[in-house]
This record gives sequence, structure tokens and C-alpha cells, in this order.
Amino acid sequence: MAEKEENNLDRLNHSSDGDREEKNGQSIPNSETEVEGKKRRTRTPSPKSNPIQAFMVAASPPKFISFDQLMAAANGVKNMSLAHEIAVNNDFQIEKLQPQENSIEKQVRDVMHKAFWDVLEDKLKGDPPDYSHALVLIEEVREMLVSLLLPQHVRLRAQLQEVLDMDLIQQKMENDAFDIFYYANYVVDTMSRLCAPVRDKRVARLRDSKEVVPLFKEIFEVLELMKMDMANFTIQQIRPYLQQQSVEYERKKFNEFLKTQEESGTDGLEITRMWLKRNYDKLLAEEAHCEEQDSAASQASATDSMPSTSSGSRGSKATPAAIMNEAYMETLSWDENNIYPETLLMDRARFFELETKCSLLTNIAAVQLVTYSTVGAPIAGIQTLKQTLKSHVQTLLEGENIDLKETLANVAEQVKKDVNECLVQHGFSQLDEKKSKLLTGQICDLASSGNAVTTLMKRRMTNFIKDSISTRRVDPLKLPPGFSAVETELSQVLGQFMRLISHNRSVFGPHYSAVISQLLERQQDLSPH
Repeated sequence: MAEKEENNLDRLNHSSDGDREEKNGQSIPNSETEVEGKKRRTRTPSPKSNPIQAFMVAASPPKFISFDQLMAAANGVKNMSLAHEIAVNNDFQIEKLQPQENSIEKQVRDVMHKAFWDVLEDKLKGDPPDYSHALVLIEEVREMLVSLLLPQHVRLRAQLQEVLDMDLIQQKMENDAFDIFYYANYVVDTMSRLCAPVRDKRVARLRDSKEVVPLFKEIFEVLELMKMDMANFTIQQIRPYLQQQSVEYERKKFNEFLKTQEESGTDGLEITRMWLKRNYDKLLAEEAHCEEQDSAASQASATDSMPSTSSGSRGSKATPAAIMNEAYMETLSWDENNIYPETLLMDRARFFELETKCSLLTNIAAVQLVTYSTVGAPIAGIQTLKQTLKSHVQTLLEGENIDLKETLANVAEQVKKDVNECLVQHGFSQLDEKKSKLLTGQICDLASSGNAVTTLMKRRMTNFIKDSISTRRVDPLKLPPGFSAVETELSQVLGQFMRLISHNRSVFGPHYSAVISQLLERQQDLSPH
């Protein structure tokens, strides 16, 4: 191991020697190659990638940290990721890890388990029976039952220790006075008292088993499930406490990670700075565009001898809150060419899911808008058709890696079918050939880049979400026009998005404030005095 680490260090040292590298006969500064190297190493990860691996990103460091330091940082990020998952995911549960079918892990496990139970069966069939393996099983069962007890189970705990007294059981085995079904029945009775209602039927079936080996195999499987039930119950009970403590805990662990990165000569917030600066520059560009329009309006007013409608000196749009909101909104239309910020990596999959949902709701709203505007008065105000269209269109558009253009052709056929059925039901004639072709063309054209209807609906949704996170409202939010059919789904997306960014801002707020302050100070220094 030591020799391997020395070789790795030698390669790292060799890669950092010299101030320049030769490429195509020209000298390339190290700074450029290091930037490109970091881009490759910190490319936006897949939504299903490991958040721990995603955190451990760095450019070529001029210093080295020990293996223990690296593992400590990785473990800290792992614990932070788990605490974060429990805090933000109300559906978080521990599930039994099942190896994949035909995997080596599953094959080895199955062989080992079969060998164990076969040995137990052979020993029990001996004359006289050998209960040495059964004694070990009963002891393990007792320990698992004890682990399921709550502090208030004082009497049951004492009873368990008394009935499943291993010394007494061993004496009975040695004196041929041992009845294995007596203890099995006691274990099943105790399990029935401790298990969650969802396990009642499975525990009841244990009473019908008359074979020792199958009975104990099933007892162990059900006990494993009961342990997970208890763990999930505990998580559910302490979740409010975890949510209160998670902010400080995550911030502490992230700061430890940053310290480790700093010791290795790496800026652990480099991509976060790029993310905030990109959105700060976007706000400045919008502000400059508004000023140009105001200037043009002022000149036109002066030429026409009309009073200027310009607002004159307006406050800067690039406030710290506006920068953060703009940055968060970018997650709903993320450019995969950009690297994902370090502070958002744990929620990358969640933001990606919300982005996908927003795209789906936009397409559903666009299809409905095109349908109602094309067909016109005969279907105006028919709410049942809206819900039918939403259900069918959503089913067709959901799924990964769909071809939108091809799928919209199928959507158009389904929409025409639903519309014709609705028209006949309400006493109207079906769509004529001209209107049918027009509706098909309008729906299929929604897949085109820059389609006016899709762009309009996307802008309405974006403005609705941005307005919702930018202001504190007492009155109910006003739903954007055209989204009434997906009101419930849009409200859920907004709620999830607001919870995510609220937690993220609470954890990483001090880091964001420091970065934004530097951006604003630099802008002031560059401003003409």
C-alpha cells in the first residue's frame, strides 16, 4: 500500500513539474491546462450519480493531503448527504438491499445461506438430534427481538431474558428435554406483539409452519423487515428534530470539506462562484437593456416635444436577493454544458426532476391552448374535456428519452379523438378535414425550436415561479393563464422548489453572501466615479 501511494505521489508530482507544457510546438501555460482539467473532473454529474463522489472534485493541487484526511472528508460528506436526505425528503425510508439477479454477490449469498440451512437440517435429522446450530439461531433471534424493544418495554425485556435463557436452553438440550417448537412459538408470539400492522399476515403464517428449517428461515426474514420498520419509525419520529438541526450540521460538514479542499490548494466553491457570477452578469445585461430602452424613449419624447416617461435613475436590479433568485431559477432550465455548483450537488436529482416536471406541464398547457384556440367555441368552458386531455397528454409525454416530435404526433391523434367524442356528446359535428389537419399541424409544431406557443407558456410558468420565490405574499398566488388544468401539479412543483431552495439558502447562505458581496464590491470598483 505504501509503495502504491508513493507511485501515485510521484505521478502527481511529475504532472505538476514545470511551468509550461508543449503542445503542437507551442508553449501552453499551466493555468489553462489546469482549468481544462478541472472542467473535465467537475463536469455536471448524472442526476443518479453519487453525491459524495460529486463533492470530491478538485483541480491539480500543489499540495497533498493524507489518505486519512481524504477519507474523513468523504465520510463527513456522506453523513451530511444522509442527514440532508432525511431532512428534505419526507418519503425517505430505509429499504432492504437486494443484490441484482445473476450477480456474483447474489450467487455467493444464496450458496452460503443454502449451505448453512442444509447443515442445520442435517444436524436436526441426526439420531440423537444435534441442536448446537439451533442454539446459535435462538441466541441471534433473541438479540434481534431485544433490538426491537422500546425503553418502555421493561416487562417484555425481562420476560425475553427469562424465557430465552441460553444457559437453561443448553442444559435442556444436553438432557434431552429441549422442545424447539416451544421456543419457536414463543418467538412468533413476541413478534406478533412487536410488528407493524403491515407484517401481521406474514407473522400469522409462521404459525402454520411445521418444519423447523423453513420456520426459522421465515422468522429471520420477517425479523429483518421488522428491524427496517423500526428504523423507519425512528426516522419518522426524529425527523422534526433532524430538520431543525440539519442546517447547522450540514453547514458544519460542508465547512470541514472546504477546509480539506483549501489544505489541498483547491477552491471548494469555484463552480459556485461561476454560477452566481453568471446570473449576476445576466441581471446586469438586463439592466443595461432597460437603460437603453429608457434612453431611446427619452430621445423620442424630446424629439416629439412630449414629456419623458422614463423612470430616470432606477435602482439596480442586481440586488443580493435578485442574484440568488435568478441563480435558483437557472436550475429549472439547466444548460448541461455548465458545471453544477458544489452547493447544489446533493439536490441535483431533485432539481432535475423539477425541471422535467416543468417541461411536462409546459407542454400539456401548450397542447391545451392550441386545442381550445383551434377548435373554438364548441368546446369552450368544458372542464371535463380539459381533464381528459390533461390525463391522456400527460400519459403520452411522460417517460425518459422520448422523441418529442414523434410523441406529439401521437398526442395530436389522441387529442382529435377526445375532441371529436366531446363534440358528438354535446351535439356538435366532428372536426372537418381542414380543421383536423390544422390542429395536427399546430400540435406537432410545438416541438419546433422557438415555437411561439411553447415559448409563451414557458415564460408564463417561469415568471409565476420566479414571482412566487421573490416576494412574500399573504394573498393566494394567481395561477398563470392557460395552466388551470394542471393547477395541482404546478402547485406541487412550486412547493417542492421553494422547500429545496429555502433549505439550501439556510445551509449555504453565509457562503452565498460572501461571494455576492465580492461581486458587488468589484462592480463598484469598476464603476466610474
